[in-house]
Amino acid sequence: MMNINKIFNFKDKIVLITGSSGQLGTALSNLYLELGAKVYGIDIKENKLKHKNFFFFKKNINQETVQKKIIKKIFKIEKKIDILINNASISIYNNLEKRKSRELDKIYEINLKTIINLTKQFFIFYKKYNSKSANIINLGSIYGFLSPDFKIYSKGERFSSEIYGATKAGVIQLTKYFAVYFSKYNIRVNCISPGGIRNRKKQSIKFKNTYSKRVPMRRMAEEKDLLTSFLYLSSDYSNYVTGQNIVIDGGLSLK
Repeated sequence: MMNINKIFNFKDKIVLITGSSGQLGTALSNLYLELGAKVYGIDIKENKLKHKNFFFFKKNINQETVQKKIIKKIFKIEKKIDILINNASISIYNNLEKRKSRELDKIYEINLKTIINLTKQFFIFYKKYNSKSANIINLGSIYGFLSPDFKIYSKGERFSSEIYGATKAGVIQLTKYFAVYFSKYNIRVNCISPGGIRNRKKQSIKFKNTYSKRVPMRRMAEEKDLLTSFLYLSSDYSNYVTGQNIVIDGGLSLK
């Protein structure tokens, strides 16, 4: 019989989170720490989180040599990584007609190529250390399968770009590919695609209100709205779930 008290017990679990200094990355780090896990974070931005079980690498994650060094170090210390969360991503907000090739390269580099290379390095050491099981969770977006409604953006607003959506579509497809590729190694791979997450510093009140009117639940997401899905996918009680894309958008994509 299922012991409800053990479902979200992550004691002795090793978690690696990319983009750990951002809004969602910080929330995820705190969540797993509260539930007993040891968390390793990677971000180019400084991290202010202080906890005895949080270990931070201030590194540019898009460099494969850096990825290999970090993965190797964690496996050498812990002998495993139970949960890999590919959370790091970036976007760009200028108009398509002003798009530069180097901007396309940068978004692709972080949002897609980094996931491929980091997952590759993880898998190499997973086999080397004879690990028995693991979970990978990728961060997608509703804009990986929807086009944005440009009417909700005012001049100067941070709208979803074509390259951001294209890379997030790629993340969703990578999730399906990796789920099949890693299945015989007992590695499950899933994706979480949120709608708009409320950001107190980077979104105008007008945008938040306009966006919320399009959502059946009449509000933007908060970080906490996503957390249980991460816990579910990374727990031992979802061990028959792989290759899935869980959409958390308050119903926006249903309209």
